[in-house]
This record gives sequence, structure tokens and C-alpha cells, in this order.
Amino acid sequence: MTTPPPPVPGHQNSPAGSPSPIPTNGAPGQGSPTPTPGPQPGSPHVWVVPTDPDRHPREANDIARAAHETSRKALRISLWLGIVTLVTAIVAGVITYLGIIPAFETNEREKGNEKEQSEFEAGSPVKISAGESYYGPAWYAAADGADDYHGELFDMESVDSDRPSWSWLRKHWIPLNSTGVAVNVLSKHKHTVLIQGVEISKLKCTESENGAIFEVPPIGDGGTLERPAEYALNVEAVRPVTRKLTDNGIPGPPARVNVTLEQGDQREVLIEFFASEKSCTFQAALIISSEGKKYKERLPAYWGEKGGELYTFRVTAPSRGFNYDTRYVTIADATTTPPISRVSADQITWDKYNHPTYAEPH
Repeated sequence: MTTPPPPVPGHQNSPAGSPSPIPTNGAPGQGSPTPTPGPQPGSPHVWVVPTDPDRHPREANDIARAAHETSRKALRISLWLGIVTLVTAIVAGVITYLGIIPAFETNEREKGNEKEQSEFEAGSPVKISAGESYYGPAWYAAADGADDYHGELFDMESVDSDRPSWSWLRKHWIPLNSTGVAVNVLSKHKHTVLIQGVEISKLKCTESENGAIFEVPPIGDGGTLERPAEYALNVEAVRPVTRKLTDNGIPGPPARVNVTLEQGDQREVLIEFFASEKSCTFQAALIISSEGKKYKERLPAYWGEKGGELYTFRVTAPSRGFNYDTRYVTIADATTTPPISRVSADQITWDKYNHPTYAEPH
């Protein structure tokens, strides 16, 4: 016996009071609404649930909220990344700044040193300063022998040129037989510097002085750790050449000047200038070679003087027959102001090199 199918709501076999499916409101094509699909003959009976009218707006809001949250999260991440990047950049900048400043200062210092070195080497390849090995002449001469200095004191510490002192000698008297200068020569250039000679210029000569001679107070010598390069020149020669300075203190045979200095090296050079017949004034300069170029370094006659006198040397030969109106000597004592004495001609002896010596009477 066949069991009937279960009743379908809305069907004619459905029990009374069951909900009716969405009715068919007319045939298609006649302006009537399209019938809601319902059960067709021979097909299973299906219940169609109406669409939720709030579903799509709610889903859209959920999507929008999710997108907004995602955007806020991305914004927060971007903000933090920006802050971290900024802080990193600042720290890196500070580190770079602190690192660059010393480098910058070093570069500027190096540039400054290079400029200073270039300027340093643009001029003379050497720098000279006062040496210690030349103590000046032992005797001076003057044209006027009428002044009477007998009994006056020679002040060895005074700089007054109007009374007996070293300044007074330089101003009013002329070195007898020879004069000279000692200089410390410091090499400035990076390359080898050669001192190759001495040049005499602006030479003017007259008759030798015959008024008076004066023996200076003995000052001795302090000795030296290293003997300087010593040379002598006869200033009256037609072509003065450097010569060896002998142990007797006179010009010897010609001697080539050849002092070699590397950068920073220093050597003392002593040069004495001699006159055997005339009284002369002149200037002198070292001849220096560096990097294939020649230079002239002027030599000062007196350290501390100013103007032309600084570079003007003076020297006189003894008078003919050693005839002088007056002769002075200083009597050495333990003070810095030894007395000056006038002596007679027979108290002065002259050697074969024309050097005078005072013979103190017994």
C-alpha cells in the first residue's frame, strides 16, 4: 500500500490554516507581476525564504568599518615608522655632524698648512739669525785723533752711542783690519739647500783711517760645541773670493763654500772681511741654491740696527807706517766699566799680519 507524500504548505493538500505561499498574480506578459517560483508539477516542494532588506547595508557597514580600522592601523604604523625614521635621521645627522666637524677642521688645517708651506717656500729658502761665534774686532780706528778719552770708563752694558760703549764704537769708529758676522742658517725648503758663496756689493773705498786706534775690552770666548763653517774675503780684491780662515785669523787659500742643508737643518756660518790697504764700506750676501734657482740672503753688519746701517759693513786697513795721533787701550779689570788709557806708540807692537798688540809696561 502506497504512503502519500507529506503535505506541503500552501498546497491544496495542506492542512487548513497553513501559510499560503506567495500567490501568483497573473500570467506573464500581461503586466502582472512575475509569479514567484513555486512548486512545479512533478518537482519537489521548496519553501523560499524572503530576502533580508537590512543585509546589504549591514554588510557594507561592516566592510567600511573593517577598511577604516585597517586604514587607521596602517596610519599608526606609518606614523610610528615616520617617527622612527626621523629619529634615526636625526641621530645619524648628529653622528655625521660630530664626525664631519673634526674632519672638516682637519681638512681646513691641512689646506692652511699647505698654503702656509707654499708661502713659506715662495721666498728665500733659508732663515738666518744671530750666531755666537763672532766676537767682533779687537781694535778699531778713527779719522779724528784729537778727542781725549783718557780716564773715561768704557761701559760694556750701555747702549748709549754718545759715550764710550759698544754702540759708541759702532757709531764713531771703524773695525781695524777685519770685520765679520756669524749667522745661523736654517733651511726652510723641502728640497736640499746649498750655500755656495758670498757676494760683495756696493763697495766704496777711501784712504785708511789714521787718527786714532782703540783696543776694546777683552770679552773672551765662550767656546762652541761645533765649529762653524768659517770663510774669509779680501774686500779690496778685484774679484773677492771666499778663502779659508786660518788659525792666525787671516785669509788663507781659496776655499769653496759648500754647505748642504736639508729642511729643518741649521748650521752656523762665520765670515770675516779683510782690508789691507784702504778703508771700505760694503754690503754682503750669501749665495744660495735651491731647486735650480739662485737666491741672495743679505747679511747684517750689526744685529738690532735699523735701516741701511743694518747691512753696511765698514773696515779699514792700518795707516801707512802705523802712524796714529792717539792710541787708546782699556785696562781689563773685574768690573763692567774698565777705564780707558792713552798709551804711547812704543807700547804698541805690530806683527807681520799688521795686527797690533798692546805691551803693558812692567
